[in-house]
Amino acid sequence: MSEAQKTINPRKKNTSTDSDKAVKALEKKYEKDMQEMKRKIEELTNSFPKAETATKSSDSIDLDEDIDVISLCNGVLNLTTGGFGRGELYPFTEFGQTLPIPYRDLKEITKNNKTFLEKGYFYIDSQKARVALRVSKIYEKMPIAQDLITMLDKDADTIKKILTMMTSEQKTMVASLVIDKLFNGENLDMNLVKEIGDSVDKDLAAVARDRKELLVGGDE
Repeated sequence: MSEAQKTINPRKKNTSTDSDKAVKALEKKYEKDMQEMKRKIEELTNSFPKAETATKSSDSIDLDEDIDVISLCNGVLNLTTGGFGRGELYPFTEFGQTLPIPYRDLKEITKNNKTFLEKGYFYIDSQKARVALRVSKIYEKMPIAQDLITMLDKDADTIKKILTMMTSEQKTMVASLVIDKLFNGENLDMNLVKEIGDSVDKDLAAVARDRKELLVGGDE
């Protein structure tokens, strides 16, 4: 009898082992699921700071920071924060002139003078500001201001490439600049004069000559 009491039931032992295995399997699966969930949460969480950083990067310009703006108009260009001549006035008097404009005012100028911006009458000389103002795509289609300012120092082939990127308004502006220079007796490469004149369907040398003749005739 005592020996029978000491005998271990084999079925009972197997059941306990199977139960332990099942528990361990569940624990392992739970741990795996938790790790996967943690990974997904981290991925989701990390996506927010990136977007936030991008926003902060574009908005990181101090409102009082001066941004260089270049006039690409041959003559007077008035940019105002309110549009239609209202608000703070920033007057440019000549082609290629640069004025520092506080970013807070430039935001308003860009908003209220969008047509001038799209036509290429002025150039925001700061990539950071262009991105923050969301006008980068407009400038991607245009030549940089320095190429326009030094245009008459370039060769004919380079001029042709630059002309293909210019807006019709920019071509007209550069053509008027060439006419003024010819009228004032400045020596220009006539090959360049012809390329620029062809872009606006005008004989710029003839226009300058006619203007001079009218002036002389008027004096007489």
